[in-house]
Amino acid sequence: MANKPNIRFEGFTDDWEQRKLGDQMYIKSRIGWQALTRDEYLEAGDYYLITGTDIDESSHTVDLKRCYYVSKERYEMDDKIQVREGDIIVTKDGTIGKVAMVTGLDKPATLNSHLFVLRDLSGNLDNRYLLQMLNSHIFDAFVNSTKTGSTLTGLPQKTFVEFQFPVPSFEEQKRVSGFFDNLDNLITLHQRKCDETKELKKYMLQNMFPKNSEKKPEIRFAGFNDNWEQRKFGDMFERRMERNGGQFDNTRWISVAKMYFQEPDKVTSNNIDTRTYVMRKGDIAFEGHPNSDFKYGRFVENDIGDGVISELFPIYRHIDNYDLNYWKYAIQLERIMQKIFVQCIEISYTSSNKLDEQSFLKESILVPTIEEQKKIGEYFKELDNHITLLQRKCDDLNELKKYMLQNMFPTKG
Repeated sequence: MANKPNIRFEGFTDDWEQRKLGDQMYIKSRIGWQALTRDEYLEAGDYYLITGTDIDESSHTVDLKRCYYVSKERYEMDDKIQVREGDIIVTKDGTIGKVAMVTGLDKPATLNSHLFVLRDLSGNLDNRYLLQMLNSHIFDAFVNSTKTGSTLTGLPQKTFVEFQFPVPSFEEQKRVSGFFDNLDNLITLHQRKCDETKELKKYMLQNMFPKNSEKKPEIRFAGFNDNWEQRKFGDMFERRMERNGGQFDNTRWISVAKMYFQEPDKVTSNNIDTRTYVMRKGDIAFEGHPNSDFKYGRFVENDIGDGVISELFPIYRHIDNYDLNYWKYAIQLERIMQKIFVQCIEISYTSSNKLDEQSFLKESILVPTIEEQKKIGEYFKELDNHITLLQRKCDDLNELKKYMLQNMFPTKG
């Protein structure tokens, strides 16, 4: 194994040493359940019971708010697995190799039988460096190697203690762990912003469209006060069955499920002309299948451009003034469309979902004026763009972390 990383902080030039995890390391786990049963998990108490499901994998900490509790007698039964502030825990069964540090411990804590607790006894290993090492590709490779050709479903302690990892000086450990701590905090911050924005979108979707029996939404833009108008789908849409006459090739094949142009080499249709329908920008297609994520089917609006889709998907086109962005969200609201789908979908003998076209066109929904449609559509478009930017930033930071983990620790030569 190489003795130096590809990337390191200025001023550090010495070779790194190899250390075996079992050397000068306190490693303990509960011996079986020690007769501890699920019935003894308490909703409240003075002694935490930490389990693998309490690990927050984004921050690599134990979320104490998720923990159950055990009685004082159960806590005192085994002092070897009584957990301290700063201890590291690792799952050894089920999902093997989940790692977290115990922080913010305000009550005594113990473990269930699926975890190791680790505590350095040497005095020359930074525990946050150890946390990052156990979250690195080096430990991942070790865990995966223990599974190869094995029928084991867990990580035995006799195997775990053999894990070898590179260790620099204590000062360099602190610099490395500090770098990754800052990077993790940045990732957590951006992911939280992304999640909060998604929650905002969910909230606004619930409140910027009228709820059942209401004719106005609870939240709307200034200047709009009128009731929304009840309109039949047949007055707004018509079924389109435009065949492809050679104008579009397999580079314009639209994946209805995800609404993007499918890669040409993955298009499996044997006749792209007579067995496909033309779908124009702004058209909506009904996607229904019993094995999909959408119990009642769903409509998908084309916002990527003209192309072709399979004849299996019915296409509908707006016949009056409309805003594409507004309808993109309105037709995906389950509370608006579910009742309509239930009434208009027939389950055939082949168990495929089929939309009853005539029944669908007779159904009606509440629709705002075109001016309000544009306001709502633009708002959600900007919100989606913001979510995309935040998620891209999270992805970029995670890729950066992955790269730095691979280059700030020595790897096998």
